[in-house]
Amino acid sequence: MTSSLIWPSLLSLPLLYVSYVALAALLWKRKLWAAGFIFGVCWINSHALYYQSWIVDIQQKAANFSIHGVVLAVDNNQYWQKVTLQVDQLDTRSSLAWWKPKLSLYHSPQNNQSQILQPGQSIQAIAKLKPVFASINPAGFNYARWLVSKSMVGRGSLVSHQVLGEQVSFRERWVANLAGQLSGYKYGGELLALMVGDKRLLNSERRTLYQQSGLGHLFVLSGLHLGIAAMWSWWLFRLIGLVIRMPHASGPLIASFGCCLIYCWLANWQLSMMRALLMYGCLLVFGLTTQRRNLASGIVVSAFIILLLWPFSLYSNGFWLSYTAVSVVLLCLWLGPSNKLLMLVLIQAMIGIAMLPIQVAMFGQLPSGALLLNLVAVPLFSIILVPLNLLLMLGLSFDFPGVENLAELLNNLFAVSFRGLDFLASLQPVSFKTPMALLGLCVLLFSVLLTASAIGRRVAIAYLSVLLLVPLLSSFWSRSLNWQVYVLDVGQGLAVVIEHNNQALVFDSGPRFRSGFSYAESVILPLLVDLRVEHVTAIVTSHGDNDHAGGRSVLEEAFPKALRFYGRDKRLPAERCNEQIHWGELALTFRMANLGEGNNGSCTLRVFDGNYSLLLTGDIEQMAEQQLLAEGLSKVSFLLSPHHGSNSSSSNEFIKVLQPEIVMHSSGAYNRFGFPHASVTERYSASEQFVTGKGGAIHLEIGDRSYQVTQQRYLTSSPWYQQIISW
Repeated sequence: MTSSLIWPSLLSLPLLYVSYVALAALLWKRKLWAAGFIFGVCWINSHALYYQSWIVDIQQKAANFSIHGVVLAVDNNQYWQKVTLQVDQLDTRSSLAWWKPKLSLYHSPQNNQSQILQPGQSIQAIAKLKPVFASINPAGFNYARWLVSKSMVGRGSLVSHQVLGEQVSFRERWVANLAGQLSGYKYGGELLALMVGDKRLLNSERRTLYQQSGLGHLFVLSGLHLGIAAMWSWWLFRLIGLVIRMPHASGPLIASFGCCLIYCWLANWQLSMMRALLMYGCLLVFGLTTQRRNLASGIVVSAFIILLLWPFSLYSNGFWLSYTAVSVVLLCLWLGPSNKLLMLVLIQAMIGIAMLPIQVAMFGQLPSGALLLNLVAVPLFSIILVPLNLLLMLGLSFDFPGVENLAELLNNLFAVSFRGLDFLASLQPVSFKTPMALLGLCVLLFSVLLTASAIGRRVAIAYLSVLLLVPLLSSFWSRSLNWQVYVLDVGQGLAVVIEHNNQALVFDSGPRFRSGFSYAESVILPLLVDLRVEHVTAIVTSHGDNDHAGGRSVLEEAFPKALRFYGRDKRLPAERCNEQIHWGELALTFRMANLGEGNNGSCTLRVFDGNYSLLLTGDIEQMAEQQLLAEGLSKVSFLLSPHHGSNSSSSNEFIKVLQPEIVMHSSGAYNRFGFPHASVTERYSASEQFVTGKGGAIHLEIGDRSYQVTQQRYLTSSPWYQQIISW
């Protein structure tokens, strides 16, 4: 099943049927290893095809959908609610009892005077839906895989809804009460997230900081938190057992498991917690019924049950996080020192180190301070913050005396931690995009543990020192590249990165949204890290519309020494877009029509290397095109279509003069404007055309006498789910 992470495509239905027949034959012949492999392939493939069928159903219908489902989570905003809905029935199609698809729906109570939704409610609704889709870029968070892990099949907006039963669950009332009591504390969002996994008080700025610093996993309830609860409750019940003399030594373990059950309920039975609970249960059974060395069998059995019940757990980082943490604990118990204090220190240190591959797998890069930060943060959370936070939760729930002092203490601890995070998050992250680099990191981490046991602590410290110096060593990994262009997939917006001689030029920065999400932070900056850019030469902002300039402040703050070029727009600083400069072997020509502000005031850029030329156009329309042609604009090799492929641009004369070989449309999937317009693509019929919303980021590599164009979604290394979650 794990191999499905890198499948380029799924098995067809006929081939799947043949595989099931082969499975039956292998079981008949008792070829169990081969049967196990075939079963895993068939099981994950069957779920993937079923998942795909829901996406196809939504894609094929243009009218509104009738939905019956349960509200799983609600993200409140002053303008709207973002509702995660588990689907029981979509039109006439019912979901399976053990696998239910999910929808992401936006709901504006202020606009239609409808009821504010709350988790746990069952609703009957009418909604406008589109299939889920993900921007596909060479660096940054893998959103497509995340969608699969969450079984998301569609997104849209609620037209109307009816709540079936007005009673709000006891848990939701209790969480709302906790949120009200913690809202007065600056770090109340962190406290609530650690208590019950609810992030309603955690603002987007701090979420981003924790993610960038490599500590995001500590605020997502998972096996790590359940393990902390299990450890402290076991110690507590063991102490109680010494006082009251429990009749059986397994009493503290069973009582600890009961506490974990309650903790999972408090976390609203989040899948990450349920996986960890099942794993703990299997380990408990194997530990009570067999010898300690067979605990590893408990891990294997729990993984089998989890993947049988929730096969898409493979695509969740939490699954690998849980099993990494437990495996590290068992390895430390097996190979570590006999001294219990040293063992505890080793376990906490190794868990902190083991989080690094998870960070790399999630975001394709490693914050420079992540190792040091995890080595400090994981023990801090395990020994102090999480236990005290759980004690605070009990105090707030039962109104214990002095609970305000405990809340203030935890708030101050988070304040001190936050100042350290600010510094470490500002360090330049290290890219580990390639599989070999990630594999090398994992091998190095594992060797640290083996070395600590077999050779000694001194050599282990030397290994750790090398690991801490990885940010410096990475500077020696250099690549010899020609100049290259990335037209990034940033939805209905524009962001282009040109790399030349280990330097970069950024043309437009994509949109920024009310939630705080910015493509500049999530896509452009990770790409610059991945390319190991030494210097950003220039930042060009064609005009002031959000879809082009939303991330301008992010880039200008990150690269204060870069040259800045602006089109004519009152939302931007004074224009600078009528000059020619040389950048290495490239000639850069900036031009702007004299037709006022906004779209027609866009700054355009022509890049020429002596053989090939590229024209970046912003949002110019036909009048600006005519003026630029009159000023001498001539034939180009590669063209970014003006205004995302709008019919108000790309006039016949403009196309006839430029005669581009390659035309790139930066248009978002399912955009409401219908870009690129059908008449525009027809006018460019003599050129080869690419659309970011369809093929993902467009990568153009230009050599001395040749060039190559690739689309990120359709690379040979692209997995099957990137093909399914598309436009």
